[in-house]
Amino acid sequence: MGQVLTKNRRKNRVKNLQCKEEYFIKNGGILLEKYMALSNGREIGEGLKILSQEEIKNATNNYDPDLIFARLREAYVYKGTLDDRVVFIKTPKKLDLNPELADLFLTEMSILMVLHHENLNEVYGCCLETYIPMIAYLYAPRDKDYKVLYQYLHGDLGLKTVLKWKSRLKIATHVAYALSYMHNALSKPMVYRDVKSLCILVIDPLFSAKLANVAHLVSISLGKKDKRWPVFGTPGYIDLEYMETREVTEKCDVYSFGVLMLEVLTGMNPSEIARCGRDLVGEFVSKAETSEGFKEMIDSNVLKEGVNMTELQRFSRLALKCVARLALKCVANKCKGRPSMISVVEELWQMHTS
Repeated sequence: MGQVLTKNRRKNRVKNLQCKEEYFIKNGGILLEKYMALSNGREIGEGLKILSQEEIKNATNNYDPDLIFARLREAYVYKGTLDDRVVFIKTPKKLDLNPELADLFLTEMSILMVLHHENLNEVYGCCLETYIPMIAYLYAPRDKDYKVLYQYLHGDLGLKTVLKWKSRLKIATHVAYALSYMHNALSKPMVYRDVKSLCILVIDPLFSAKLANVAHLVSISLGKKDKRWPVFGTPGYIDLEYMETREVTEKCDVYSFGVLMLEVLTGMNPSEIARCGRDLVGEFVSKAETSEGFKEMIDSNVLKEGVNMTELQRFSRLALKCVARLALKCVANKCKGRPSMISVVEELWQMHTS
């Protein structure tokens, strides 16, 4: 009986090793193809670590639920340690043989290998030994910590820190930089498609921001009618014109960014409002026409901060209204009426320096 069990264990061990090797070769080949397609044939840069499944397991303490930093649609993000470095590790919720999910993770990995920007999450390494690859990202600088913008604005984790207006403006500017880079860095624009406060990491206490989770980013052709994509995004943030036409353009991101700016201004949750059959853009437009209505829409924490300032009138009417005007340009009904992300960055930068 013991000999039979030993033989079965050996067979399983051999089978597992064969699967790991098979997945490693398949995933590596696909990843290379995707990278070459995005990078116009440039050589892969140095520094990307290829991690084993065992290393991922150890780094996450055997996928300890207490180490989960974020729960996404299709994945868990763990906060773990690799080579004495703190990292984020993105793993699928289920290790089923799901070809679409495997492709999604490989797409994200190839995008992260091509795009390098200080306001995008930086990749550290990947594990190709599983059917669905796993991705490791670099964590915050030493002695700093990450929180999600959603936590600051909506306090779902009981976060006590109140996000000051200057920090809100800084975070919005950093997100705008990241989107502008994605739209213009490569020969084909890359559209993020899911701009929202849940996808923005804020380095505490610097209040600099990074856009995370590029898995659903798509590459589009300039000046051509691109293929029709299934509508993707988060209710409350999705471009209404995109929902009608299913045509992905950079202006889809501009619209969602405009909603994000309104979220930063008002402290209201666009998704929660959408669940009630309403929308933040419509509510803001209808109420903000009068001075009293505008004031009513602004986050009370921002207004309290203004009360403590000597120039309350200037603070509320100029700084807040400038951001509101820019946000409303971004959420124009037709994409042709919206600014580019480069223009958005310029306007936000002027607000910083004025």
